Amino acid sequence: MLFYDDVKKLFPETSGIHLPGFTFLVVSNSTSMGMEKGLYVPFGDEINLFESIDLGAIASLWPKNKEVPSFVPNHFPLFMVEDVYKAYIDLLEDYTQNYNQEKWEIMTKFIFNSESERNQVTDVSSSESGNGKGGE
Repeated sequence: MLFYDDVKKLFPETSGIHLPGFTFLVVSNSTSMGMEKGLYVPFGDEINLFESIDLGAIASLWPKNKEVPSFVPNHFPLFMVEDVYKAYIDLLEDYTQNYNQEKWEIMTKFIFNSESERNQVTDVSSSESGNGKGGE
Protein backbone atom coordinates (compact mmCIF):
# COMPACT_ATOMS: atom_id res chain seq x y z
CA MET A 1 0.00 0.00 0.00
CA LEU A 2 1.02 3.56 -0.60
CA PHE A 3 0.84 5.53 2.63
CA TYR A 4 0.29 9.25 3.10
CA ASP A 5 3.59 9.34 5.00
CA ASP A 6 5.44 7.89 1.98
CA VAL A 7 4.12 10.63 -0.28
CA LYS A 8 4.85 13.29 2.36
CA LYS A 9 8.44 12.04 2.59
CA LEU A 10 8.88 12.58 -1.17
CA PHE A 11 6.94 15.86 -1.28
CA PRO A 12 7.18 17.52 2.16
CA GLU A 13 5.53 20.81 1.18
CA THR A 14 1.79 20.43 1.77
CA SER A 15 -1.37 22.39 2.36
CA GLY A 16 -4.46 21.18 4.17
CA ILE A 17 -4.71 18.61 6.92
CA HIS A 18 -2.04 15.97 7.54
CA LEU A 19 -3.26 12.36 7.35
CA PRO A 20 -0.55 10.19 8.93
CA GLY A 21 -1.40 6.51 8.65
CA PHE A 22 -3.85 6.94 5.76
CA THR A 23 -3.38 4.76 2.70
CA PHE A 24 -4.11 5.37 -0.96
CA LEU A 25 -5.85 2.61 -2.89
CA VAL A 26 -5.53 4.40 -6.24
CA VAL A 27 -3.14 6.91 -7.82
CA SER A 28 -4.61 8.34 -11.02
CA ASN A 29 -4.79 11.33 -13.32
CA SER A 30 -8.20 10.27 -14.62
CA THR A 31 -11.58 11.30 -13.28
CA SER A 32 -13.39 8.88 -15.60
CA MET A 33 -13.70 6.30 -12.80
CA GLY A 34 -14.10 6.12 -9.04
CA MET A 35 -11.15 7.23 -6.94
CA GLU A 36 -12.09 5.88 -3.52
CA LYS A 37 -9.20 6.68 -1.17
CA GLY A 38 -7.34 8.00 -4.20
CA LEU A 39 -4.42 10.32 -4.79
CA TYR A 40 -5.28 12.55 -7.73
CA VAL A 41 -2.47 13.54 -10.09
CA PRO A 42 -3.64 16.49 -12.23
CA PHE A 43 -1.76 16.20 -15.51
CA GLY A 44 -2.74 15.30 -19.05
CA ASP A 45 -5.74 16.37 -21.09
CA GLU A 46 -8.32 16.28 -18.30
CA ILE A 47 -7.59 18.19 -15.09
CA ASN A 48 -10.54 18.33 -12.71
CA LEU A 49 -9.72 18.56 -9.01
CA PHE A 50 -13.35 19.15 -8.02
CA GLU A 51 -14.53 15.99 -9.78
CA SER A 52 -11.69 13.93 -8.29
CA ILE A 53 -12.85 14.94 -4.79
CA ASP A 54 -16.43 14.07 -5.74
CA LEU A 55 -15.25 10.63 -6.94
CA GLY A 56 -13.50 9.83 -3.66
CA ALA A 57 -9.97 11.23 -3.90
CA ILE A 58 -8.59 12.06 -0.46
CA ALA A 59 -5.51 14.04 -1.59
CA SER A 60 -3.77 15.41 -4.67
CA LEU A 61 -0.45 16.47 -6.06
CA TRP A 62 -0.62 20.17 -6.97
CA PRO A 63 1.73 22.52 -8.87
CA LYS A 64 3.42 25.04 -6.55
CA ASN A 65 3.04 27.83 -9.09
CA LYS A 66 -0.74 27.38 -9.41
CA GLU A 67 -3.24 28.91 -7.01
CA VAL A 68 -5.19 26.43 -4.91
CA PRO A 69 -8.88 26.60 -5.88
CA SER A 70 -11.12 28.10 -3.20
CA PHE A 71 -13.42 25.04 -3.20
CA VAL A 72 -10.66 22.74 -1.87
CA PRO A 73 -11.60 21.82 1.71
CA ASN A 74 -9.02 22.09 4.52
CA HIS A 75 -9.35 18.35 5.16
CA PHE A 76 -8.10 17.61 1.61
CA PRO A 77 -4.29 17.58 1.57
CA LEU A 78 -2.34 18.89 -1.41
CA PHE A 79 1.27 17.87 -1.97
CA MET A 80 2.89 20.93 -3.55
CA VAL A 81 5.34 20.01 -6.33
CA GLU A 82 7.32 21.83 -9.02
CA ASP A 83 6.24 19.51 -11.87
CA VAL A 84 3.23 17.23 -11.39
CA TYR A 85 4.20 14.75 -14.10
CA LYS A 86 7.77 14.40 -12.80
CA ALA A 87 6.41 14.02 -9.26
CA TYR A 88 4.13 11.25 -10.52
CA ILE A 89 7.10 9.45 -12.10
CA ASP A 90 9.13 9.88 -8.89
CA LEU A 91 6.25 8.48 -6.84
CA LEU A 92 5.84 5.50 -9.16
CA GLU A 93 9.60 4.81 -9.05
CA ASP A 94 9.69 5.01 -5.25
CA TYR A 95 6.66 2.74 -4.93
CA THR A 96 7.96 0.05 -7.29
CA GLN A 97 11.38 0.05 -5.58
CA ASN A 98 10.05 -0.15 -2.03
CA TYR A 99 6.99 -2.37 -2.21
CA ASN A 100 6.28 -5.81 -3.53
CA GLN A 101 3.28 -8.12 -3.61
CA GLU A 102 4.70 -10.46 -0.98
CA LYS A 103 4.90 -7.62 1.53
CA TRP A 104 1.29 -6.43 1.20
CA GLU A 105 -1.97 -8.21 0.50
CA ILE A 106 -3.43 -5.13 -1.18
CA MET A 107 -1.35 -3.06 -3.56
CA THR A 108 -2.09 0.52 -4.58
CA LYS A 109 -3.22 0.75 -8.21
CA PHE A 110 -1.52 3.28 -10.47
CA ILE A 111 -4.05 4.08 -13.20
CA PHE A 112 -3.15 5.91 -16.40
CA ASN A 113 -5.59 8.00 -18.43
CA SER A 114 -4.46 6.72 -21.82
CA GLU A 115 -2.31 3.95 -23.28
CA SER A 116 0.24 6.46 -24.57
CA GLU A 117 0.72 7.91 -21.07
CA ARG A 118 1.05 4.37 -19.66
CA ASN A 119 3.77 3.62 -22.19
CA GLN A 120 5.60 6.84 -21.31
CA VAL A 121 5.55 6.04 -17.60
CA THR A 122 6.45 2.39 -18.12
CA ASP A 123 9.37 3.37 -20.37
CA VAL A 124 10.68 5.85 -17.80
CA SER A 125 10.39 3.46 -14.88
CA SER A 126 11.90 0.57 -16.87
CA SER A 127 14.90 2.54 -17.99
CA GLU A 128 15.57 4.16 -14.63
CA SER A 129 14.98 1.22 -12.30
CA GLY A 130 16.04 -1.55 -14.65
CA ASN A 131 13.28 -3.84 -13.46
CA GLY A 132 10.92 -3.52 -16.44
CA LYS A 133 7.84 -3.23 -14.22
CA GLY A 134 5.17 -0.67 -15.01
CA GLY A 135 3.67 0.21 -11.65
CA GLU A 136 1.22 -2.24 -10.19
